[in-house]
Amino acid sequence: MIREIQEDLSKVESSSKLLIFLSNRGFQALLFYRVSHFLFKKKIPLIPLFLTRIIQIVYSIDIDYKAQIEGGCCIVHGVGLVIGSGVVIGKNSKLYHGVTLGVSNSENNKDGFPYVGENVLIGAGAKVLGKVKIGDNSKIGANSVVLKDVPKNCIAFGIPAQYKESKNKRTLEVL
Repeated sequence: MIREIQEDLSKVESSSKLLIFLSNRGFQALLFYRVSHFLFKKKIPLIPLFLTRIIQIVYSIDIDYKAQIEGGCCIVHGVGLVIGSGVVIGKNSKLYHGVTLGVSNSENNKDGFPYVGENVLIGAGAKVLGKVKIGDNSKIGANSVVLKDVPKNCIAFGIPAQYKESKNKRTLEVL
């Protein structure tokens, strides 16, 4: 848990670590999630639920304590962010406000939760729904709705999201 917190802290852009602890909503939400998830894995009842509800009420960020989030995650702004219980998020991913990672409740898709690879950026308001996989180093555009897998090194955008492969990794950095 400590390693993941240090990795999360290293991804927040600020000159002061103390300022991050005191004022960064996204980091604070992840910190509460990390403690909640740790307690959940130790089979301690009710406290994980209580801790996640505090962040939900205070910041309008809903991260289920059963989700699996690797270290180096960065939540930018965060208000309206929802991460469901079965979601898996890889290392060094960046999530903006209004993002939803959850089940689709669609008859056309096999229901389940998204898997988000490493070094993925998910833009503001994007929805990733159902049992889909977002490949490593991919970017999801703002307000996109992702209902099918996105391969690694791709940019996905639109409703429903279409993806474009990038042959040049620098293109992904620019967007």
